[in-house]
Amino acid sequence: MIELYLGLSSGLKASLWITMSLIITFVIIGARVSKLKTSDTPGGITLIFIKLVEFVNENQREYFSKHWKTFTPLLFTIFVFLAFANTAALWGLSAPLSNLNVALSFSLFAFATIQISALIIKKPLGRMKDLTDPNPFFLPLNAIGEMSTPLAMGLRLFGNLVSGSIIAVLVYSVLGWLGVFVGPFLHAIFDIFFGVIQAYVYYMLLTIFLSMAVED
Repeated sequence: MIELYLGLSSGLKASLWITMSLIITFVIIGARVSKLKTSDTPGGITLIFIKLVEFVNENQREYFSKHWKTFTPLLFTIFVFLAFANTAALWGLSAPLSNLNVALSFSLFAFATIQISALIIKKPLGRMKDLTDPNPFFLPLNAIGEMSTPLAMGLRLFGNLVSGSIIAVLVYSVLGWLGVFVGPFLHAIFDIFFGVIQAYVYYMLLTIFLSMAVED
């Protein structure tokens, strides 16, 4: 196991650390929430996660009229993971999505989630009806769109993280020693703001395309 771990790329190692950390955090917060009474007032990180869950639930109800309870846990997990993965540099880790293979795996995940969910909920005949809308001649175009959209979602994550790193390096090279003073602001912008924004964009795109595939 140790040899297998050491053989992984830095991005995959960071993914494992983030996944393990989130599992432990969710278990601890879940235990705290389960012990709360209706008269108790939560605080700290427990309150933050409760508010975040409430926000995601309300957001999902706007897109899923029937199946929001089914997909909200999955989409919430993806959003939280990407938010931490895109800001991994703040914790001394390599950003997982700066690895093209990891980014493409999110494209494959989005494609599989949309197609499998649509097949289960709408059945094969209902899914084929969607793909041939408005007439059967549009099947090739619709099929290309179903494949290209998830691919673009993963490449968007990869491109934005890599471009942010390149811009930061260019700014450091131009400013020289002044980069010591500008560095904190650059990391605040590229590592925090842009990273969380890209996590939210992927979450919203997956929500929209998934709801279009499974809802009437």
